[in-house]
Amino acid sequence: MLRVMLEDADYCDVPADLMTFDDGAVVFWRDGEEVGRHRQSRIRSLELLDSRSMTRKIKEARRNHPNAFRPWTAEDEQLLTEMFRDGAGKRELIDALGRKEGGIATRLRGLGLLLEDQKLL
Repeated sequence: MLRVMLEDADYCDVPADLMTFDDGAVVFWRDGEEVGRHRQSRIRSLELLDSRSMTRKIKEARRNHPNAFRPWTAEDEQLLTEMFRDGAGKRELIDALGRKEGGIATRLRGLGLLLEDQKLL
């Protein structure tokens, strides 16, 4: 698990076992599948997290957000896209998708629906 510290004191935890570089982006992989990417210019630091402490954090997060730290499915992304385009707010997205705000915002950015400097409202 890697903690990716981003500009503006934002961060996300990525369940990755490998990272590569692709045209100005850092791409994170787990078991051969892409699990995230960020523009290299946005990344301030990377921190390797103790997997034992992350297990506890994941369990705690999943009490209120059952899909936290799970890979996004095509169905999840489709629902997210439709709800976001229909004007759903942050709370509606969190409740419908069972994910934390940071995970939703990161996926929206990855889908090109939320600009890097935009916040989820």
